Formats: sequence, C-alpha cells, structure tokens
Amino acid sequence: MQEKNPRQELLSLIFSKDGLLSRSLKNFEERPGQKEMAEKILDAYEEDNIALIEAGTGTGKSLAYLVPAAYWALKHHEKTVITTNTIALQEQLLHKDIPFLLKTMGIELKACLVKGMGNYLCLRKLRELQEQPLLFSMEESKEVQAIEQWAEKTDEGSRSDIPFQVAPGTWEKVAAEGESCNHVKCPHYKACFFFKARKQAADSQLLIVNHHLLLADIEKRRRNPMQESILPPYKRLVIDEAHNLEDIALESFAQKFERIAFIRQLARLYSESHPERSRATLLRQELSVLSVIPPRLLQKLEIDIPAQKRECQTQLEQAFADLTHFFETVLENNTPSKESKKRITEFVAENPFWKKDIVPSLLRLSEEILRLSQMVKGILTDLEEFEDAPFYEKLSLHLLELQAVTQRLELSATFLDQFTQDTPREKRVRWYESNGVNISLVDASLDISNFLNEHLFSQQRTSVLCSATIATARSFSFLKKRLGLYDESQKMTEEIFESPFNYKERSLFVVPTDLPLPSSPDFSAKCIQTMAEVIEVSKGSTFLLFTSYEMLQSCYRALSSTDLSKRYPFLKQGEIPRHLLLEQFKKKEGSVLFATDSFWEGVDVPGEALRCVVIAKLPFSVPSDPLYEAYAQSLEKEGLDPFSDYSVPQAVIKFKQGFGRLMRKKDDRGCVVCLDHRIVKKSYGKQFLKSLPECNTCFAPKAEALAQMRLFYERTKKKPLS
Repeated sequence: MQEKNPRQELLSLIFSKDGLLSRSLKNFEERPGQKEMAEKILDAYEEDNIALIEAGTGTGKSLAYLVPAAYWALKHHEKTVITTNTIALQEQLLHKDIPFLLKTMGIELKACLVKGMGNYLCLRKLRELQEQPLLFSMEESKEVQAIEQWAEKTDEGSRSDIPFQVAPGTWEKVAAEGESCNHVKCPHYKACFFFKARKQAADSQLLIVNHHLLLADIEKRRRNPMQESILPPYKRLVIDEAHNLEDIALESFAQKFERIAFIRQLARLYSESHPERSRATLLRQELSVLSVIPPRLLQKLEIDIPAQKRECQTQLEQAFADLTHFFETVLENNTPSKESKKRITEFVAENPFWKKDIVPSLLRLSEEILRLSQMVKGILTDLEEFEDAPFYEKLSLHLLELQAVTQRLELSATFLDQFTQDTPREKRVRWYESNGVNISLVDASLDISNFLNEHLFSQQRTSVLCSATIATARSFSFLKKRLGLYDESQKMTEEIFESPFNYKERSLFVVPTDLPLPSSPDFSAKCIQTMAEVIEVSKGSTFLLFTSYEMLQSCYRALSSTDLSKRYPFLKQGEIPRHLLLEQFKKKEGSVLFATDSFWEGVDVPGEALRCVVIAKLPFSVPSDPLYEAYAQSLEKEGLDPFSDYSVPQAVIKFKQGFGRLMRKKDDRGCVVCLDHRIVKKSYGKQFLKSLPECNTCFAPKAEALAQMRLFYERTKKKPLS
C-alpha cells in the first residue's frame, strides 16, 4: 500500500471541495489552479529554488502562497517576507486573508506589516515641540495639538493610524528618522512606537512589506553590513505584484537632488522667516540659559551659519535658474519643449553653455554646501568641550539634529559633484525634471538586473514571484532578463495558471478597425466620438483608461460638454483621493471614470458597477523619457531591438493589467474596447492578443463593433452562469 504524502494531505485538507476552505467560505468552489499553485510554491520552499507564477484573476493566489508560508513557519520556524506594491493588497493580507487562514487551519502564527521609520511618530520630537511651541506656526498648532491627543491613545503610533489629515510639513517635524535617532540612549526608547514595531517584526513569522521597503532594506544591508537592517534576517521571499518590481527598483536606487527638499533642510538649520524655529536659534537659546556660550560659538550660531545658509540658497536659486534657462531656451532654440524630463546626453554635456555655465554653477553650489556642513561640524566640535558638564545631556537633542543635517548636506554635495562629471556613464542615466513647482536632478542606474541578482535573489533560499500579469506571450523571458533571474545554476519553476472565470461567455474584446492611427491628427476627435457611443451602449459603468493625462483632459472636456454627462456621472482622476473616487464610482449607477496610469492596476470594482473598459491607446513608453532613451541605447549596443525586446513586452504587461480591470468575480460581465487598432493590424499585436485570456472578439468597423456590443449586453443581461 502506497504511503500517503503528508504534503498532499495538507493541500487536499485545505483546498479540496470538502476541505477546510469549503467549510469556512459560503459558495466555495474548488479551484484546481489554486491548489496546484500552492504545490509549486511548496516545491520551491522544499527544494530551495525560484518560482515564477502567473495566476489569472480569480485563481486565489494570496491563499496559494500563504498556505506554504504558514506551513513552513510551523514546521521549520522560518520567516517569510511577503512584499506587494499596493497598500490595498497589504491590508487585504493582514486584515483579511491571514486571519482567515489561521482561523481556518486552527493554528497560531504572528504576522505584521513592516513600515519604514518615517511612518512612525517620534516621541522625542513631539516632546520637543511641546517644550518649544515656537517650533511650529499658528497653522500647524491645531495639528500638533491633535497629534498630542492621538499619541496618548494610539497603540501603533503610525501615520496611517491617524484619523485626521496631517500636512507633510507638520509630520516631518514629528516623524522618526534614522539620522537623528539616539536609540537606547533616548529617554523615550521603551515607549518608542518604531522600536516596538521592530520587536514585533522580529517575533513574527509572516512579514508584510511593500516593494520600496524591501529594496531599502537591501540597500542598507549593502551599504552598512555591520549595522542593524530594516528587516530581521529572512531566507524565504514572496513577491506579489512582481511586475512592478523593476520600476520601483529603478526609482528606489536613483539618487536625487530636489530643490524644495533642499530648501527644507536649510530651513531646518536656520530660517529667516521663522528664526525662532530653527536649530541654530534653539541651540543658542539653550546655551544662553546655561550661561556657557563662548564668543566664537555665538559668532557661528548668530552670524556665520545664517550668512552661509543664505549663500547656499542664493547659489541654489542661481544654479536652478541657469538650468531652467538652458533647457527651455538655449537647448530648445527658443521653442520650449513640453517634456518635463530632459536627459543629460553626451550632446547636452558637450554644449558650450553647459560646460561654461551649468557645471561651474552646480559645483559652486556643492562648495557652498560643504562649507556650511563644515561650519556645523565646527559647532559640534566646539560643544565637545562641554561633554563632561552636567548640562551636556540637555544638548543631546540639538547634537542629533545637527548631525542629521550635516549628513544630508554632505550627501547633497557629493551628488552634485558626481552629477557634473562627464566621464563615461555605462548603465547610468542623468536627467533634469521640472513640474512647474519643484525642480529635481536625478542620477539613476540601469543595471538593476545585476543588482537584484547579487543582493536579493542570490541571498534567498526561496523566491516566489507572482502576479496576474508577469508573462508576455506566455513566456517569462522578459521578466527574467529585467530582474536578473539568469543564474543557470539556480533551479527555476515557471507556471501559468489560467483564470477560472468564464471569459468566453462573460466578456467581449472589441477593436474598431476603421479609426485613425494614434499618430493621425484626427485620432483624438474620433476617439472622443467613439467613447461617447461606447458609453451609450454600455449605459455607463465604464472605465476610460488613458496613457497620458493630456489626452485624458481633452477627452474629459469634450465629453463633459455633451448630454452624456447629464445622464452618466463623470468622474476624473485627480479631483478627489483615489479611494473616494472609487467609492463614488461604485455607488453612482452608470458612472464613467476618466483615469490614467495608477488606475490600470490594483483597482477592484466587481459587479455591474463596471461593465466596460475602454483603452484609448496601447500603453507604450514615451520614447523621449530619459529612462527609455537610455535603455534603448543600451540595448542597441547589445545588438538588440529596443522596440521588440523592451517596449512591446513592457506594454503587453501594462495592457493585461488594464484588461484585467473588467472581470473581478465569476459572475462579472462586460466589454473591453481598444481604440488602437495596431493591436490587430501590426505584427507585434499578436503578442498582446496571445497574452489575453480566451474570450470572444470583434475586430470590425465601428458600426459593426457597436452592434456586437449591444447584442452581447442583451445576451448576458439575465443569462445564468454556465
């Protein structure tokens, strides 16, 4: 008699039609893909390998990876870090899926959401505000008082736990930060919300994080291997929403110098408008009360620091004015570009104005910043003579703040020095960015794949990467190359689990084939007309997804001027916070939502509230984007085609995300309409079509396409599920 496999027994006990899930969930349906996915992930745990899994909508991927993670924690006492891109999924895991699973399985495990230090209230900073009311303005006073009252009641001490709005500037004054943290020497250490959370993470078996925090932890381990990291040690990793990891890695590891952020740092040291709130003034007052301030120290605090701070700010404004003039006038030949990002190419760096004016201006700024940093360090040195004095403890808070300021000043100066270097920059890209209010300089690495391979995946015994959209044309090759999963010695499992939803019966994919191409000047007008007709056919309950905010705005203005807006409530991204926008969309019958970018994914609107998704254009990267340009050049040097090897696969994944907004439950129905007929007329369109679930299609002139949509909605209106 064949011996039963304990692992198979476990999975059957949980996922079978008579298993634990069926007893705990109403209307439970056995999902073969979910059980198979859990089995593949358990293989990855047992065999110390990597699993790449695409799980179509409705597979139940969260429970499919939580069961192996929980089993492994119980059996081997090992942690699993589960990272996601969206807050919504993190909250779902922590407050719904994990508690449900633990109750269903009848087991006890600890799980927690790990957040960065800046998300927590610093009790030391709050006490300082209470003792120094001049540190904040009259406008901030009410917020600070509300935070004080909240601090007495909160257990978590996290910003997301605050039941009222807090301005970013106010939160910055009370948020915990590594540079100014005194750890065990802090009088509030035992009550510190951040260190309580860190202990909770150390005691937990399932750690929920976001991609940003995961990558910040990697970078901290790399830079300071001897210091305590953000996350406790772990060797098992689940990356959900894995299709976002590359973009967030590029963003996380990019170095930036932002005008507004730097001005805030200067004001933290000394402020002309509110000198009573700046660190130099507070320190001088503290020393004056103690009657121990030497003349040379008084000179630095009252004269030298304020003067050098003003010099830094003057040079900052001059440097950024030079940059703006260069990019908007000199480089553009008096025809300013609408692009907000301007890449620093070899052509730009060879421009005489860049060499003669921009580089020297930025280097002068760097020198002034270093001069200010040295002055602050001189103050810290002067204060060391009071180290044995009984009042020195009262100065410790000021010392921590000044040390934090010097660290950030030095990082800013180093960035500017590196940014102006014209040495060959293999696998790196620089750009200038302006949004009308803030100006930034960015220096980013393109070599994310090697970094992730060396510092993330090679450090894990198990890595599971999953999403509803990580394969292109049913292949994981694009993802593997972008994320550095090319180690042939590493065993790797690749699986695609189709959605259990009946797309064939419940959905229709429509492409009107007689609209102009997106490059045509008539495209926008024809899109607006077609959108109006589609909204009429679906009776609203429609997402209109755009690839640019400019097109969104023009379509919104045009359609708002028609009778449609009177019959179907129009909602536009950016008018109110995203979650409130979705709530209104769900509540108001027949709503039409105009959205871009972030609404292509992570948005869940089940039922009749969403019956139609319109995709205006195929979501290709903007060719002039600095990152895309740099990638394209890098690929060309490798003998590859940037369009077919990068643009198309990237757009396919994004398109699948937009398509996936339609079906969120098994009894959902509706049409996805793509107004860009390149998807059926260009050769690369096959990759898009091959990546979609099997569904009915209508690729026909607009009149016929609209007629087929009407028939579809009528046919599925009352038809029961097959």
